[in-house]
Amino acid sequence: MFRETITHAGGTTEGPASEAHALTTLRRGARRGYAIEATRDGGALITWTRRELRGGIAHRSITFAPQMPVGTLTEAVIRDLTDIDGLRPVRYMENDHGRRIILAGLTEISPMATAALRARQLVTADEHGKVRLTLTARLGLLAAAHRTTTTEPEGWSRPSGSRLVTAGLNRPGRRAGMVRQSASAASCSCGQFSAFGGDRTEARNLARRHRHDMAAAFVAGLPVGFTDAVTAPDEPSAREVGLEDRRYWADVYDRGE
Repeated sequence: MFRETITHAGGTTEGPASEAHALTTLRRGARRGYAIEATRDGGALITWTRRELRGGIAHRSITFAPQMPVGTLTEAVIRDLTDIDGLRPVRYMENDHGRRIILAGLTEISPMATAALRARQLVTADEHGKVRLTLTARLGLLAAAHRTTTTEPEGWSRPSGSRLVTAGLNRPGRRAGMVRQSASAASCSCGQFSAFGGDRTEARNLARRHRHDMAAAFVAGLPVGFTDAVTAPDEPSAREVGLEDRRYWADVYDRGE
């Protein structure tokens, strides 16, 4: 379960949201090209803009905050979640000592780790004992895999190996002969992104764009088995979602325009 916060023309609306509703909203937002970002607590933020009739730009957003934050995802927790997501079959069962465990393929997750995963709502099991990751767990893993950083610009410095002092000759603060370096580097913990910005603001924007790109790819690449398991029986089908997509966003999230 999530806490959904919607900003729209009429103000802010809050309320509970199911896992199925959060997933459906993320997929709708991705199809419309809205910016999506996973949060470290296992939630998500969807943002977009639209032009108003009076000529201005209106900012809109939807935030999904999990009722049970994922907490710290240690290497051991990430490894267990990766096994549950990648190995088959995955079952919630009793071991030979009568203790509840998760068996992912041939990998046995200890009773203590199993209890912790379930208590933190990182996994869930159906009535047949089939285990899957929750949407909160997947969003938490996504955020953990893409932690971006930017470097502090060097600022004012004297060029090394140069005797020229003409640059900044009359600048205050004893900066004669010094040059200002405002460039900032952006990088991601995934190791697949690095870029330079003219200043730190630009670097942060580049890093944010990377996180948005990764979130869009994440939503588009969700396994069918997962989406089928999450989507409630009364949720609209893919065809119905496509037909109602425009009205859904216009009437619900942009109401009051």
